[in-house]
Amino acid sequence: MRRYKFLQKEDIYTALNRSRDAFLAAKNGTEVEEIINGLLTHDERLKIGRRILIAQYLTAGIKFEDIAKQLKVGRNTIVSVMKSLDEHGDFLDLINKRAQKVEKEYEKRKYNLIGGSKLIHKRKEYSGFRRKDVER
Repeated sequence: MRRYKFLQKEDIYTALNRSRDAFLAAKNGTEVEEIINGLLTHDERLKIGRRILIAQYLTAGIKFEDIAKQLKVGRNTIVSVMKSLDEHGDFLDLINKRAQKVEKEYEKRKYNLIGGSKLIHKRKEYSGFRRKDVER
């Protein structure tokens, strides 16, 4: 927050509300990707993804040293993610619940069964359905 101490509280809340509104505007994965690519740099997207991975590793019980070695992150980053988990632990549950829903929908719709009504073993054909096509 030191970097933004020249901003007033109202300006900070307005900026945070605008970012939340931007992410809530998406109806599906394609729109989410468009918004993320438009707002965030490649580096920022990677940092967010790596923090999510760190949180998942921490909840799985993996040690600090193993996380730091595998993801090549510093101890301070791991500690800050751990503090975020302690303060706002629901965020990881929401992410995991949505990931399971997307994966379930994708597995259900990625292949079409092709063949006549009398054919017992129908042929599977890729439908072109992608994970980002899953609706909210």
